[in-house]
Amino acid sequence: MAARAISVSGSAAGLMCAERLRRVLPLATPAEGPDEMLFHLLNLAGSNPIADAFMIAVTTLGAAYLLAIVAVPLWWRGHREAAFDLLVLLGTTVVVTEAIKFAVGRPRPCDVLTAVRNLAGYGCDAEFDPSFPSGHASRAFAVAAFIELRFRWRAGSASFAFAFLVGLSRIYLGVHWPSDVLAGAVLGVALAIAIEGMSRRADRYRRLRSWILSKIPHRRPASP
Repeated sequence: MAARAISVSGSAAGLMCAERLRRVLPLATPAEGPDEMLFHLLNLAGSNPIADAFMIAVTTLGAAYLLAIVAVPLWWRGHREAAFDLLVLLGTTVVVTEAIKFAVGRPRPCDVLTAVRNLAGYGCDAEFDPSFPSGHASRAFAVAAFIELRFRWRAGSASFAFAFLVGLSRIYLGVHWPSDVLAGAVLGVALAIAIEGMSRRADRYRRLRSWILSKIPHRRPASP
């Protein structure tokens, strides 16, 4: 019940955020301006086969199911609550991002521009897939912020560097506007802060997490 409430409240927050953004920014019909200029600058940066392959690899690693794998070493090393929270964060990020996408309904660059290098397999003749915000960016920055907030590892800096590359790859590959990536990054960090705060202070969530984890068998990490 609590998990359902979290999901519903996340979707509601996403829709409210989308409505505010719709009023402030001309997102549905991107006009020629800094956003489009920066898109062309990064998207038409060059047709280097090595750079193309690198960006495709980076964007592939930004997929939700691959980012979820980060929970595996956390679980194995005994950070079961962190692994659980990370999966909740990723799930919430996906739900909120998709809610905003379909509420705003912003077209992707190749839906409205002609000179676009598209290397990510997205076809403009495919079923409409909204652009704002970038799901890859929101997920990558959510994970990076979570690692930094929870552990303050040096890996936090590396995670943010990776998240930056994921966002850059979405523009380079021709599937997102720069503002999509920026909004995704802000959204991901904000959700990571929210989940971290809930993990520390929301008693109902903490009890639900403890109950779920108590039902999952696990091996304790071996002593060094």
